[in-house]
Amino acid sequence: MLVAVRFAPLLILILSFATGSAWAQGAFDFAAVEAQAQKLASQPYQDVQPIGGEMKKLGYDQYRALRTKPDTALWRDSGLFRVEFFPAGFIYDRPVNIGVVENGNVTPVVIGSGQFDFSDTGLKEPPKDLALAGFKVTFPLNHPDKFDEVIAFLGASYFRQVGRGQNYGSSARGLAIDTATNRPEEFPAFRSFWLVKPAANATELTVWALLDSPGAAGAFSFVIRPGSRTVVETKAILFLRHDVSLLAIAPLTSMYFAGKRSPPRDDYRPEIHDADGLFMLTGHEERIWRPLTNPSALAISSYSDNNPRGFGLMQRERSFEQYQDSTARVETRPSLWVEPIGDWGDGEVRLVEIPSKAETNDNIVAFWVPRWPARQGGRMEYGYRLSALIDDEALSPQARVVATRGGAVPNDDKARRIVAEFAGGELSTLQPGQPVEAQVTLSSGKLLRSYVEALPWQKSWRLFIDFQPDGKKPVDMRAQLKLRGKVLTETFSDVYRP
Repeated sequence: MLVAVRFAPLLILILSFATGSAWAQGAFDFAAVEAQAQKLASQPYQDVQPIGGEMKKLGYDQYRALRTKPDTALWRDSGLFRVEFFPAGFIYDRPVNIGVVENGNVTPVVIGSGQFDFSDTGLKEPPKDLALAGFKVTFPLNHPDKFDEVIAFLGASYFRQVGRGQNYGSSARGLAIDTATNRPEEFPAFRSFWLVKPAANATELTVWALLDSPGAAGAFSFVIRPGSRTVVETKAILFLRHDVSLLAIAPLTSMYFAGKRSPPRDDYRPEIHDADGLFMLTGHEERIWRPLTNPSALAISSYSDNNPRGFGLMQRERSFEQYQDSTARVETRPSLWVEPIGDWGDGEVRLVEIPSKAETNDNIVAFWVPRWPARQGGRMEYGYRLSALIDDEALSPQARVVATRGGAVPNDDKARRIVAEFAGGELSTLQPGQPVEAQVTLSSGKLLRSYVEALPWQKSWRLFIDFQPDGKKPVDMRAQLKLRGKVLTETFSDVYRP
């Protein structure tokens, strides 16, 4: 299992797509993309040769310094959407093809050095030939007269999106294969993109993409709707080139370096993370919160479900005081929420937490794993809405976990304590004297005691769980707060690993 670097996912496998029927005129639609994916999966996998030259030699800071000239953006003279392109370079060294679809006709996008400002890259002169690596979409998201970036596709099948008042944080991927298994992980890559030209007054943009990897090929449709919650309605049609041991659907990637339960650090910032928990809405309407950690060893957690209603990596803590980072402004980074369209059947939400010694690593991954096997020659289809949001309290009508802490139990060196703080919902209206009680279960070890404490000045309640682990066995715990038998909170789920 590899940690994906924040500014550059490792093992980027973007492939080029041979011209031909892809750019046929007069009748190109998403069905044509699906047909190409099916044909691609029937053939042996072929990687693409990376670019060379000065663009390949650029470092991280040099590549970031490369700027698109605003007057060269696609659709700059009309409509609410504009598109700017990323040239192949740095580690984004495998070209992709991009076409514009209008009335069924496809026009290939070609870029030149005149579209970019190379003045801060350190290059003596602009390169003569440039290839495409990806693109970003801008829209008047925050101000009517300013075009803000709302989504970017760059690197393997990675993309990032933001809503109003948000800054880039967690990422999504089109597909992941064999993540955190005993097999080498595959990083499927988008090989080609098609931008469907929107009407002048359109508030949504459609993008089609062709994905390929040694294990699978796929056709993707993204309908992008910018707003306070920028929503990307996604359809993924996958064709299996060979049997796949683990097919990860709607994968999300984030960073969790330090939080309330982290060991003391020599850092003025109390917490450093783009997401602090995994939130799930199960098929039987149970809401589950699982706080994230930066573990000492690779940790994998699975939550079985049938027809899930949603899952996502959430950034619940929204106060600057919790981070004290005036540059990164991580409190403005969005939660990413996956909402399945239709029934996904049996499977599990899987969470992977990877040890990280640097905040530049994306060390958190969450995705859906279908129960049925992914066999060679099979076709699989998934639809879902992916939302970038900061109003995730709207997903939790019950009281929700707002903080998780942990430590030792005083005067008992064999016991541990987990403290979960709940707020919101009906719980916030209760006086301290109300007989709120906890329901706690452990998978192993011994529950010593649990009790509830009101914090009226914060309109919240704390649950204390004292337990004694059984040797080196992990302790899975679940807890809810109740009042006279009525459940008041989402389910708190956590794992203590001795």
